[in-house]
Amino acid sequence: MKEVLITKYGPPEVLQVCEKPTPSPSKDEVLVRNHFTGINFSEIMARMRLYPGAPKPPTTLGAEGCGVIESVGENITKFHQGERVIVFARHASYSTHICTSEDMVIPLPDKFTFEEGAAFPVVYITAYMMMFDLGNFCKGETILIHGAGGGVGTAAIQLAQSVGGKIIGTASKWKHDKLKTMGVMNCIDYNTEDVYQKVMEYTDSKGVDLIFDPVGSKNWKVSYKCLSPMGKLVIFGDQNFVKGKTFSLQASLKEFFSMPKFRPMDLMSRNKSVMGYHLGRLAGAEEKIQRATIALHNLAKDGKIKPVIDKIFPFTEAAQAHAYIQNKKNFGKVLLDFSGE
Repeated sequence: MKEVLITKYGPPEVLQVCEKPTPSPSKDEVLVRNHFTGINFSEIMARMRLYPGAPKPPTTLGAEGCGVIESVGENITKFHQGERVIVFARHASYSTHICTSEDMVIPLPDKFTFEEGAAFPVVYITAYMMMFDLGNFCKGETILIHGAGGGVGTAAIQLAQSVGGKIIGTASKWKHDKLKTMGVMNCIDYNTEDVYQKVMEYTDSKGVDLIFDPVGSKNWKVSYKCLSPMGKLVIFGDQNFVKGKTFSLQASLKEFFSMPKFRPMDLMSRNKSVMGYHLGRLAGAEEKIQRATIALHNLAKDGKIKPVIDKIFPFTEAAQAHAYIQNKKNFGKVLLDFSGE
């Protein structure tokens, strides 16, 4: 089998292809011949030594893949050889083969391609749980999605539409036409426009009911101001830590000490909520993840959600793929192609 390793912390060029023996599944595992892998921003942060809990180099990255079951262990009853599946893989999917337990595998929806299956798990589960488990988002409410043109952003747009929500999105100007085509009511260019002023303009000074914010400290302060009474801010990342190609202690310290302090009495008096979400740290919440996965699978079967894929790189160009995302050139998901090996 072939896989892409982080050989050491650093710029995209530290990603290298290596070869090792293909594993055999134990009696309780399945072996999946992986065709495509989705890239997530957390993997860029892990490569730069900015993701606590990620394994140290040399190591494989990747949280999701899609392919065909090549073999199964003797105790496996839910799946069979030749079945098309989506795989949840913790630091293992930048590879031609993924060996995992059967509870980390789900059938690929009939209407999905392998590419769409690989673009599905992380961003849709993240968006779903933030929107409905934390946000209780309902018909007629308004959501502000920061980074609306990214993987989680495009997934959140589709989910908000599925319940009749109103959507405001921040993104670079070149993404606005695509976002409006997807159903975003109002777009804000965070590079040139005042986000708070535009949100107040678009909501008649009422603010929004729910905000997804992966940007970082200064943006969180603006987002908090944009909330309506009973509004909820969900923080699910801090992209401001990623400055340049490699880890910068100065930039990290600056970001850390710029973080706002949300005081309980202020939250209470203003009737606002601030919450965090981290899919990689949801140990003990497996039932909630499974519930979200089932709901998403049903939405996919009904044709209400469909992953937006921007570009597919050969796995041998993993470094270029990371740079492409890090330079904010993508609209939707970026994948690695392992199907040709």
